[in-house]
Amino acid sequence: MKNNASLLILLLNVIGRHRQDVVTAFVSPITSSSRCEYTTTTTTTSLPANKEASSTTSSYSPSASFDTFQATEIDASNTPPNLQTILTSLKELKSGSDLRGTYAAHANSGGTIANISHLIKQVKGEGNGAALTPFASHCFGVAFARWLLQHEGDNDASNHKHGTNALTICIGRDPRIHGERLADAFARGAESVDGVTKPVRVLYTGVTTTPSMYEFCRAGKCDAAIIITASHLPEDKNGIKFFSGSGGLDKEDIDELIVLAQEEATEWYNTGIMPPSSGNAGVLCSELVNFLPYYKQTLKQAIGREVDPNPNPAKPLSNLNIVVNPGNGSGSFFSDLLRELGANVAGSLHLTPDGTFPDTIGVPNPEKKAMVEETMRACEACNADIGVMFDTDADRSGFVLPRSIDANGVCSSYEPLNKNRLIALLSVIFSPSAPGATVVTDSTTSEGLNTFLEKKLGLKHFRYLRGYANVINKAKELRGSEMAIETSGHCALRENGWIDDGTFTAVKIIALLANSKGKGSLLDLISELEEMPFDEEFRVKATDGSLETTTAVFESVSKSLKEKCSVEDQWTLDEDNLEGVRVRLSSGGFFMIRQSLHDPVISLQVESVSEEYARPVALSPLFKLFSEHASVLDLSAIEK
Repeated sequence: MKNNASLLILLLNVIGRHRQDVVTAFVSPITSSSRCEYTTTTTTTSLPANKEASSTTSSYSPSASFDTFQATEIDASNTPPNLQTILTSLKELKSGSDLRGTYAAHANSGGTIANISHLIKQVKGEGNGAALTPFASHCFGVAFARWLLQHEGDNDASNHKHGTNALTICIGRDPRIHGERLADAFARGAESVDGVTKPVRVLYTGVTTTPSMYEFCRAGKCDAAIIITASHLPEDKNGIKFFSGSGGLDKEDIDELIVLAQEEATEWYNTGIMPPSSGNAGVLCSELVNFLPYYKQTLKQAIGREVDPNPNPAKPLSNLNIVVNPGNGSGSFFSDLLRELGANVAGSLHLTPDGTFPDTIGVPNPEKKAMVEETMRACEACNADIGVMFDTDADRSGFVLPRSIDANGVCSSYEPLNKNRLIALLSVIFSPSAPGATVVTDSTTSEGLNTFLEKKLGLKHFRYLRGYANVINKAKELRGSEMAIETSGHCALRENGWIDDGTFTAVKIIALLANSKGKGSLLDLISELEEMPFDEEFRVKATDGSLETTTAVFESVSKSLKEKCSVEDQWTLDEDNLEGVRVRLSSGGFFMIRQSLHDPVISLQVESVSEEYARPVALSPLFKLFSEHASVLDLSAIEK
């Protein structure tokens, strides 16, 4: 064994890998593990190899034959096929400013790089898109550490407030079972980077929320951070979100990380071996920490500042009865926070973080009808003043409020506070202190919201592209912006450093409730928000799962739709719209089509005075346009 160890040390020095924990892992007995373990609960798709999602050129025509495109592993650079598969898969993990994929396990030690290539092909062949493996996580750990060292001085990460000269990266995760193994692989990769005069240290804080990771950066507890999460996606998915001292990384930053990760993967390919990981035995890193109590304290302090007047500073929420429903996700701590501030949270549910999401709603999502209805029932059962819901990583929130409150404080007729309503109420909160400020939203907000913001509150409304990173970056760019928010519940406020934070959104709403207790329902504050009785979204899918097909169909339908606006008396094309095609209806409301950011889906949203009006005026004409491409589309959503 000693001679073998010496040979391996020599080999690793030759290829530039000299971390003692890597050497130890290689000379230790190989841990028995299944070489190909993964689960599939839903079907997603991704681009074929070497195809860019941003491509807008296609040879599609309605009469063309649409056989499923089979990816080829032949490229102009003569890259070996197994390596090309791995490099392409790393690129396909990109999802806007994050990484996302289907988790796929491989042996935690031993095996060859060819095993990784075969696993990637198997996952993709099952229709599950890009595979997020521990190997990929290792490569992105190396990439992130190198990227941070290259960009030192470009952001606040160079301050080293944590008191060491090391580049310090903190890792957190949501409750998904496979998050810990991905964290271990990422940590090993990051700490394998030789920072020359600046070593790389990794801290692991366990289950936490996405917004807390940025808070740890700006508080100086670390220079940078990641969270391993797939948010509201099914439990077999996972992903990585990145933060530096300046905030979340942008799409262009992710492109740079991908190149660095591909370089790392190529190095391992050339050695023919895989980097080790701990399997299910924990996370190997410089230090295990628990930073969540710090974040919890910052939220408690924020509530204390917001409640005014505050007759009981230690228990500012003592007059409130609140149901918290984190859905077994990372936001479970919020119930304890509210209880410590005096709130009655006895009616709360699903408070234990559990990556199997065993209860009735599945993976938590405050937009999900089942989660909203369950929270409403819980509120009715305990006469709650409000219900609070979070998604898996608590960067989004939604609420339930009573429409009626009688003289005895009995609440009834609970309704959701989400989408346009949530945007309106948050705008009510900050409009007195920021008159004329700008609210940046995604493209799908209603006509009634625009009128409420601009005519009722005197604010400016800027509709922008879907995607939380898009609306946040646009808000940062525009002078006088106070809030960036999507109808999905992603909300970032200037006062909170432009981080999208479902728990901070909850702080603002709950503080308003505490200040308004006894003055009626919070829904009364947005009573002038015009809402259409019919508000539905329909999702049209490409049957071959191809983004190329989706793009080609979308371009064709968009062109026809714009032309049709010139002859339809009840249609007016929204010339200021920046995403897809948006058409105003003469009776009020609108409809719009837009292509999904990541999936082979075209979204059709219709807001109308009634379903009876929407069908002949909007849905039927749209169905006719889409039917021209029926050979490549699943139109069942509209047909219903």
